[in-house]
Amino acid sequence: MEVTALSVRLWINGLMLLFAHVQQSHAQTSEAAFLRIVPSRLQLFEYDSVSFTCEGFDVSAGCKVRNIKEIIPKCSNHTATSTMTCTINYAYPSDSGGYWCEGGGGEISNTVNITVTAGSVILESPVLPVMEGDAVTLQCRNKTTSSNLTVDFYKDGLHIGTSSTGNMTIERVLKAHEGLYKCNISGAGESPESWLAVRGKLDREEGGDVIMESPAHPVTEGDSVTLRCRKQETSSDLKADFFKDGHLIRNSSAGEMTIHSISKSDEGLYKCSISGAGESAESRLLVEASDQEEIKFSRHYKLLLWIIICIILVLQLLVVGLLYRKKQLESELSSFIVTPALREATDPPSTDPDPQYASIHKRTIIEEETFD
Repeated sequence: MEVTALSVRLWINGLMLLFAHVQQSHAQTSEAAFLRIVPSRLQLFEYDSVSFTCEGFDVSAGCKVRNIKEIIPKCSNHTATSTMTCTINYAYPSDSGGYWCEGGGGEISNTVNITVTAGSVILESPVLPVMEGDAVTLQCRNKTTSSNLTVDFYKDGLHIGTSSTGNMTIERVLKAHEGLYKCNISGAGESPESWLAVRGKLDREEGGDVIMESPAHPVTEGDSVTLRCRKQETSSDLKADFFKDGHLIRNSSAGEMTIHSISKSDEGLYKCSISGAGESAESRLLVEASDQEEIKFSRHYKLLLWIIICIILVLQLLVVGLLYRKKQLESELSSFIVTPALREATDPPSTDPDPQYASIHKRTIIEEETFD
């Protein structure tokens, strides 16, 4: 039964992954659709509760919150406000990853990437991209205490400052401030990294005249991903240059670039440029680890389970056979030893005297008669 349940679970997971891939290929992001989380932070301690609220959806047509692996089952609808809230009551590190809303009509919201840590330190940073010129505050939190602690802050692995209050404020954030941030509390540990996204002026205007189409949510390692560069007023193919993290990576006469068998190293900020039209806003491409290793492990586990079951069955049969043989031997031995004694005990006593004693008795009688 356990093996069957495991096979069914693997089959269901496979279908869910396939469904997610199909959705990635065909669904489009809706500007009206929006996902927000409570508490409003990207990092959570293990066992924290987190709620995802979908806004701007036709709830009656169907709406769900999901990640690359599964749909969150515990949800409540608010038809009057066109919102739906789904909750994870006790978050585990395995719940880390990108989450988004999907509507019944194919609408997809923004993606929010959360990290659940079993450690004692988290970094609180903006959930949504911030605008250039805004003030941004990063706060480092210890799970066991809320008092002010001396904290070191890092960006892209480099130390950028120390704070005695546990906070660091960037008064006027720039595009150059975009990156991966983390913090460290001496004696308590280090937080995971979170991406701080910054939007520039062109981003406010939806990227100007040039748009780069990219996946709305994280893709899985091994997938093929296509980036398309186009002008807003035309859908014809134009020559485009593609950039990753500010470096030119490819020229395309068809206006698109395909990454075959994408890997974690392909994760980064992408943009495109069309000569005479300008360049697009940057979009971060997120890549999640493939479940293939987990599936392979599950298959190996299944095979190992079968082998163990077979060994146990063989050992049980061997023990039963040995016990049966032992019983036969005991029965044969008992028959060999006990039967002669039983035969002697059951035979009737002989009434005939011993011939030797009978002869002596007869001679004695004759002698007595002669003497008389």
